[in-house]
Amino acid sequence: MSSIKIKLKEKDVQQIKEIASSFGNKPGELINVLHKTQGVFGYLPAEVQEVVAREMNVSVAKVYGVVTFYSFFTMIPKGRYPISICTGTACYVRGAEKCWTNSKRIRNKSWRINT
Repeated sequence: MSSIKIKLKEKDVQQIKEIASSFGNKPGELINVLHKTQGVFGYLPAEVQEVVAREMNVSVAKVYGVVTFYSFFTMIPKGRYPISICTGTACYVRGAEKCWTNSKRIRNKSWRINT
């Protein structure tokens, strides 16, 4: 999963339990539970997935499989201001590399996945 480990507070665990129970703890509602949980935490780290699996009575592997299959779920916390620069062929031909270079210069450091 992820090498970053977080320690969930009891109130966080309770919040996940409440979300799962609001969907009846039914395994068929896994996507809905994950969606609502991600809305609360901003992402779905391994520790959150473990609690969801336990509450929904499904394996952690199943939860992980759903999280990694659907692109709208993320296991990495997002930055405050998401920025994307198109690097497709058409954009590259029209100067995307210059945008990328100038954005790095303005930030005065290299871009990371989560800045």
